Amino acid sequence: MARVDLRHIEKGYPGLKALDDVDLVIESGEFFTLLGPSGCGKTTLLRTIAGFIQHDSGEVLVAGERIDQMPAHKRNMGMVYQDYAIFPHLSVADNVAFGLKTRGRPKPEIAERVQRALELVQLGNHGKRLPHELSGGQQQRVALARAMVISPQILLMDEPLSNLDAKLRVELREDIRDLQRSLAITTIYVTHDQEEALAISDRICVMQSGRVHQVASPQKIYAEPATLFVASFIGAMNIMPVGSQEGALAAADLPERLRARGPMTLAIRPEDVIVGQSTNGNALAVEGAVEKVTFAGREAYAHVRCANGLHLQAHLYRPSAGQLALVGESVRLRLPLDRLHAFDAADGKRVELPA
Repeated sequence: MARVDLRHIEKGYPGLKALDDVDLVIESGEFFTLLGPSGCGKTTLLRTIAGFIQHDSGEVLVAGERIDQMPAHKRNMGMVYQDYAIFPHLSVADNVAFGLKTRGRPKPEIAERVQRALELVQLGNHGKRLPHELSGGQQQRVALARAMVISPQILLMDEPLSNLDAKLRVELREDIRDLQRSLAITTIYVTHDQEEALAISDRICVMQSGRVHQVASPQKIYAEPATLFVASFIGAMNIMPVGSQEGALAAADLPERLRARGPMTLAIRPEDVIVGQSTNGNALAVEGAVEKVTFAGREAYAHVRCANGLHLQAHLYRPSAGQLALVGESVRLRLPLDRLHAFDAADGKRVELPA
């Protein structure tokens, strides 16, 4: 286990700021996820930690020691790639053993550690097979075993599940999380999948355009997004600019104490939107017509067109036949004031609404 300190990391390319003053602390034994859209800098940051990319300025420390000038192969980190990166001509056991052989470990030790690593990833009987004899999920387990067998201080994972089907991704992500907990190894994980990040992380770092927007637990990021970008990127969110423009919520519809806050954008999760009558009087009331209802088994989403071109989604848990038949009907939506998120119109940062 080891703590990772990233101090004011900068990395630029012609016409692009890939990393912009990234300042992070990843605690020892933590499962830390870098999350964001394509091109946000998360993989660049991971490869900077690994030593595959040299940053322009800043410091990278592991267990209190600067490793900026240390070559990648001396950083004692295990890396799991999106495309597995396993050797097709080598057996499973030889793939896993590769890192130990390059370190000159004795053959008996290599055999013991390889077998232990394969058993950890549930491939104890697959050592003699070739990669083409394995499923995609099994190949990724081989890559995971190869990364762990060298007993790294840090485990780095770059979109390791993106090539797998949805069901297998869920299964393998749970296995990865269980394994990480059992080994208590500091893990830095890159993904663009919000659900995946929320499910497996101790903390999440949300990035955009090379900058860090928020670092917090999955629960806090979902419940208290720090910026409008985080609110719109993590999970489903109704975004409601306040103003007279098309697609906005009229300021006149807000209570006086909210209007007094000045220019802002409001947001609310679909699961917090109440369809129909409600005993909750401390809420905004919005009228609209249901354009469509998206059915997803035990839940559904009503898509409602409101005044001034504003579109809102309402989550329907275990929808009734009547709710599924709402298309074309006029409905009243209630938006509880204590469930609203507010963001400054100028910089997109979270602001607290007056009680």
